[in-house]
Amino acid sequence: MGKLTSAAIVSGIGALTYMIGYRFMLSSFSSGVDIGGGIDLGALGLAPSVLGYVLLGITLFVTLLSGLALAVIMSAFAEDVRGATALVGYIYPLIFIPALAIMYLDVNTLPFALKAVLFAIPFSQPVIASKAVIVGDYLTVALGIVYVTAFTLVVMYVASRLFATEKILTAKLRFGRGRSAKVEKEGD
Repeated sequence: MGKLTSAAIVSGIGALTYMIGYRFMLSSFSSGVDIGGGIDLGALGLAPSVLGYVLLGITLFVTLLSGLALAVIMSAFAEDVRGATALVGYIYPLIFIPALAIMYLDVNTLPFALKAVLFAIPFSQPVIASKAVIVGDYLTVALGIVYVTAFTLVVMYVASRLFATEKILTAKLRFGRGRSAKVEKEGD
């Protein structure tokens, strides 16, 4: 349970840090422009409201918590830090490819099947939410929060069940036996 609590703390710090950076980024758009008066992004409808920031922060928190819990589960099966890094590396395409696609594409213009795939990947929700809060589409953000929270609860349940039993020890032993048996055969 300590590992999952640590993951929750890191998720909270990460979400808060991202929100500070996001606020700074949005305020910096008009700071370098001098056209006789300041540009009010709020008047143009390009600045998120307080509710938008809160929803985006919640989205970031549950998504980071989900990713960290998944990484803890995957790295628990590794023998050392290198193995854990290699196993967690399989999560990266699920994070980066949808995020890059959503940054450059309008999700609403995509075919339904592709749109469903992008929305089904929980790690794409922060990018979807950051675009949605700017235009005031809070329903999309709220549904994303519900979906990622459900996914996170499932991942955390699996993690708690895994660490509460001795299955993690037997899984490591099985991996270890398979590797040592292979080494012994090669040595003969």
